[in-house]
Amino acid sequence: MLIRDPGTRQVIDSIVYESCLAMNANDWNSFLALCEPESFRYRITNYSPEIQKDQTWMDRDWKGLKSLFDLLPRHNTNNAPLTRHATVYRAEQEPDGDTVRVQTLFSLYRTELDGLNSHIVSGRTSLFAVGKYEDRIRLAADGESGRLVSRDVRLETRQIDVGSHIPF
Repeated sequence: MLIRDPGTRQVIDSIVYESCLAMNANDWNSFLALCEPESFRYRITNYSPEIQKDQTWMDRDWKGLKSLFDLLPRHNTNNAPLTRHATVYRAEQEPDGDTVRVQTLFSLYRTELDGLNSHIVSGRTSLFAVGKYEDRIRLAADGESGRLVSRDVRLETRQIDVGSHIPF
């Protein structure tokens, strides 16, 4: 059943948008604070028309994602800032009554920093990836808050630059 109650919808939208703000700021602890540590699952998948199958690029639980975030400073990574633009399109109550399925479409932009061709690309913003978040959010009993139970990132984009370790 679609969520139509404005208060519940505001809680859901807030969780999704706060997750994007935290990731835009590389504030991994704030992102993880929005997730249920015991049950959270984060996946990045896409469909490959060449092999006519889904591909899984990442599949981590809460601890695995935290380990990845802890190691990010040690990776040789493109440090150009990423900016997520997300729009929540649909929120549906699951039969258990406490969990909501949320579909959000997103665009991810990257603004180039000084680098090898800084005189050409420095400061340029380009579309990096597009896709959708398929989230499951468990609402608190009071209806005033909730936490992410899972996030499946379904990418449309299938060509990602080398050195891009940052989750979507």
